[in-house]
Amino acid sequence: MIKIMEPTIKFFVNILICCVSVLSFHSGTVGILAGIVYLFALVQRTEIVYPSHMKKLSVSLLVLLFLFAGNGFSQDSVLYKALKNLSGIEVVGATRKGQQFTEAWEIKFTQPVDHNNPDGAKFTQRMFIGHVGFDRPMVLSTSGYDARGLGGAEPAQLLKANLIRVEHRYFGQSVPDPINWKCLTVWQSASDHHAIVQLFKQLYPGKWISTGASKDGQTTIMFKAFYPNDIDVAIPYVAPLNTAKVDPRIFTFLASVGTPGERQKVVDFQNALFQKKKKIMPLVEEYCNKKKWTFPMGIDRAYDLNVLEFPFAMWQYGVKKPMDLPGKKAPAKELFDMMMPVTDLNWFSDTGIKQFLPHYYQAMTEMGYYGYDVEPFKKYVKDKTYITYDFTLTPYGLDTTFNPKTLPFLHDFVQNKGDQILYIYGELDTWTATGVTKITGPADALVMILKGGYHGSGIRAFPADEKQKIYDTLGRWLGFTVPVE
Repeated sequence: MIKIMEPTIKFFVNILICCVSVLSFHSGTVGILAGIVYLFALVQRTEIVYPSHMKKLSVSLLVLLFLFAGNGFSQDSVLYKALKNLSGIEVVGATRKGQQFTEAWEIKFTQPVDHNNPDGAKFTQRMFIGHVGFDRPMVLSTSGYDARGLGGAEPAQLLKANLIRVEHRYFGQSVPDPINWKCLTVWQSASDHHAIVQLFKQLYPGKWISTGASKDGQTTIMFKAFYPNDIDVAIPYVAPLNTAKVDPRIFTFLASVGTPGERQKVVDFQNALFQKKKKIMPLVEEYCNKKKWTFPMGIDRAYDLNVLEFPFAMWQYGVKKPMDLPGKKAPAKELFDMMMPVTDLNWFSDTGIKQFLPHYYQAMTEMGYYGYDVEPFKKYVKDKTYITYDFTLTPYGLDTTFNPKTLPFLHDFVQNKGDQILYIYGELDTWTATGVTKITGPADALVMILKGGYHGSGIRAFPADEKQKIYDTLGRWLGFTVPVE
């Protein structure tokens, strides 16, 4: 074994490895890459004594080798050059591509804040693109929130397709400055996606499929409604389509889901949380203090809202089962330990509300949402009627006036004109209560509800016969066999 006692030698060798690796992957030169592997092996066989801070830094630099190896493609690629030539596109840099794509990039696209005034204020919308081939279909993944990467869109996997993941306006890095809340509407969002599709069809002229889950899926439906010819097939997963600012179907669902025994267990658990509130609150306060959470309505009120939220969240994800809930005689710690994995008050904290403030604005002004039925718990709360999510907006002085025209338009579309849309739902998911669970009009659409499924329901979880029905329908709409082998 070679012995090198001078600490800086290996440190700078590691720097050399990382620098050469960058050059090799961006030039595509196999010979240089082979040299890197040899040099790396040599260094690994070298015994060194050197300061710990240099060791940490050199190890960090070596990690870059693997990061670039995971994105081993060149800025001289055809896609990179094509992206650079698209009007309004800024290529931020390479991003994690996984095994599905040959290359992937983070990009930004300049959009008007108000599509009615295209020459007015602008903002940049964050996106991620994963490339398979210009001759392959394109899947547009419409985020309803921020976007931090490509994600794992199931349709892109089933179709062996390209993928574009779009961050929703007013979320993450796609926020205008200053914020004009009046421009955060369903139509403005749909117009963002319209502009993106029109631009990228220059590169990908084949079939286009839009998709998203939950609020992402709502965004998929709404884009399809306003621009029905942009997309060949839409696949919204577990997507609500509400009927009002507070959709009463949620209350009906929670009063009928599961068995009578299961529903009673949930109510008994909520009553126990209220009855033992004084003993549970110290545990809650300690937990929230460690998280450094504060609450605009105060922690006492936040606790009450959290208890009311419990059945919605429990049925949505199925993290806990009703028959596993402790009863009224359970100690405070057991009640606390059961509640927190399902809903832990962050939803009502300043941090949580600010993170989702644009979502609450959309829900309370146009898209609708749910509320809390206080009737069974009137002796524990002061509210006389159901609680709406207006409480998330009023501390910020935001107008919560609801636009009554959007939802009727969307419901008319999905029933009568919403062709080639596949709706995926989970039977036990709370949001299925307000989903598109039945087509009563002439629309050529398919609704599939996964028995026993929750908010994470997907196509591949269906039984073989139902899954084949989905594949056959997609194949008829797209003109090729699904899934793509």
